[in-house]
Amino acid sequence: MKKDLQNSTSDSNLVEEARKTLQGAKDWLLEDMALMSAYWHDKMGYTEAWVDANWHLVLDGGHELVEELDEKEDAALLWLINHVNNNPVPLEECHVAGTQVEAGTYTCMSCGHLNEQPQAQALPTCEICHYGLMSSHG
Repeated sequence: MKKDLQNSTSDSNLVEEARKTLQGAKDWLLEDMALMSAYWHDKMGYTEAWVDANWHLVLDGGHELVEELDEKEDAALLWLINHVNNNPVPLEECHVAGTQVEAGTYTCMSCGHLNEQPQAQALPTCEICHYGLMSSHG
């Protein structure tokens, strides 16, 4: 059986080119990861230093300020999750079975059944599929 030298050379050139491309991509990724790691290390170091230096301001403000900061942080986190993920139902309108809810209509997040709550009470599971996550989103 005769070997085709031109195809063999071409194949080895392709393999070598692919190897170089993959090596370059790996190097690029590792450099990017090192830069991101350094950035976040510096950013977190600055944040920790600021908190250490200024924590007395929060403590002097009292317990109400800490609660207010927690509420703002929670609201900001919800906004970020809802907008980054393009959630069709905002998380603040999702309710887990067993939590206290107001009277109204709650849509099952599994089967879509509309579950009526005639009064404020602990949210039961779906009447149809017994799923435990409901939405009050209109």
